[in-house]
Order: sequence, then structure tokens, then C-alpha cells
Amino acid sequence: MTDRSRAPALVLLLQVLLLPCGLRAQGSPDTKAPPTAPASQKPEPAPAAGAKLAEWPALKETDKERVFSLAGQFRKADPKLREEAKQQLIALGDSAMPLLLQQVSDSDKDESFNAHLFCVFDEALKPTHANLMARESKKPRFALRRYLFLRMCRFVDPDLLPVLKAGCKEKDEPTAYYASLGMLALKEREAVPAVIAYTKTRWKEVGAITAEVLPAARSVDAGNWVFEAIAKAPAADQMAGLRLERYLAVKEHYVIMRTYLNASEHTVKKEAVNTMRVLHGEAPIENLNVFDAIQMAQAWLKKI
Repeated sequence: MTDRSRAPALVLLLQVLLLPCGLRAQGSPDTKAPPTAPASQKPEPAPAAGAKLAEWPALKETDKERVFSLAGQFRKADPKLREEAKQQLIALGDSAMPLLLQQVSDSDKDESFNAHLFCVFDEALKPTHANLMARESKKPRFALRRYLFLRMCRFVDPDLLPVLKAGCKEKDEPTAYYASLGMLALKEREAVPAVIAYTKTRWKEVGAITAEVLPAARSVDAGNWVFEAIAKAPAADQMAGLRLERYLAVKEHYVIMRTYLNASEHTVKKEAVNTMRVLHGEAPIENLNVFDAIQMAQAWLKKI
């Protein structure tokens, strides 16, 4: 099986297995709150350059074998053993990261094992490790790179921009998307086409992480870039762009939103309604029917 062919399945598995680790699947937006991240999951502000670590803290020689042994417990069937291993590795802290990062595997049979490692990484890796993560992202294992770009895009760290730009060229499509998303969160206009193109067909997979990261770029400029990109585009591209505008648009864009709320294409009108809902703190309704979309669009037109 090629890396590209198994990419969607790996993304879905990662979302399911990492639910307790802070990487949430989108769930049913019809019944849940708007897909914005809780405070504990929102992108952390990038630390000052001097606060970032240049090297991993040293691990005691006596702990090295222990790290390998604990990681091995992630292959056990007993969930209690896996949880104990997770907690002990988290307690060891970032000094254990070099050895654990080496354990990430590209083998299909190790997807579950990787997911348990990623739970540890979620707890141990912080924005202060950004430079070290960037260095690790150059390693040849695509599963490791995918995870690291998923984390780095959440940091919204200008120092990572060169790394994110390089990541946009990754052959692994989810990895390239996370890199593009991170660039757009840093208000890099060149990332707009790639983010629109990927979310157009993968929204269910990446809607949650997109909702978590993009608000960092919310502004007149970023909103304008997306509106300009979809102004004369097909309906499917307009739909994708309006989903992004949920997290980029500001009140100055309401006049543009009127055009989309008046759209003759139901799918476009529906996404315009959902954009307005999210902008006003309401949950999007992904399965909005034609009749309700028309009624809601008219209601929003009276409010803006």
C-alpha cells in the first residue's frame, strides 16, 4: 500500500485514537457547540526566541532502558498497562523525547502503537520545543513528519514559517495540508489556494483542526484573500472558502456575505448561513435543508 493511498485511513485513525489527547474529531455539528477549541486546546502563543530549547534535556543513563520498556507496553493488549506506560513516560518529560520520537513507525501494523506515542507527545511537547520539532520533521518517516506538522501548525510561530513552507511540498497530502494551514494561520496569503483545495473534499477530516488553528489569522486582510479567491470560482470552491471564512471573516465582511446569503445555489447559501452562525457564536448546521437555508439566509440579511 502506498503512503498516498493509505493517507485518509491514517488520518481517520489518528483522529479516533487521539480523542483523549486533545485532537478532537469534529463530531456532529448539528448538536454540539461551535467547533472552536476549548481554552486548553487553543494554539499556544509562541515563546520568545530565547525561551526555545536548542537541545533536548539529557536523559539519565539509568532511564534509557526504562523508556524503551515503557514504550513496548503500548503493544500490549491490556489497556491498564498502556495507560501506566503513558503516565510514566509523561512523567519522564521532554528528556525522553529523542528516544520516543525514534520509535514512530511507518508500518501499517504500528498505527495503533504510534497513536499511543502521540498521546505522550501531546503532553510533553510544547511551543518551547518548536525548534527541536522542526529539526525532527526532517527525518525520513512520514508518520512522524505528519504528526509534527499537525502539532507545529497549532503553535502559530513565525519562526516556523520556513519549515512550514518546506512542508507544503510533502508528498503526504495531510502533512502538506497541515503545513499550509500553519502558513495561513500566520497570515501567509500564498497558502490560501492549497487550504481551499484540500478542505473542499476533506472537511470532515480536517474541519476540527482548521477551526482550532485559523482564528489566529482572523482579520480584514485574511478574510479578503479568501473572498477574492472564490469570487468567480465554482460553487464547490465557494463552499470551501465560506467554511474558512467562519474563522477568518470579521464584521467588515458582512457586506460581502450578503452576496452569498443571496446566492441561487443552495449549497453556497447553506455555507453562507453557517458562516454567519459561527461568526455569532452559534454551531454550524452541516445538513441544513433547502427550506431552512432560505429562511435563515433571509433572517441574517435582516440583521446585517
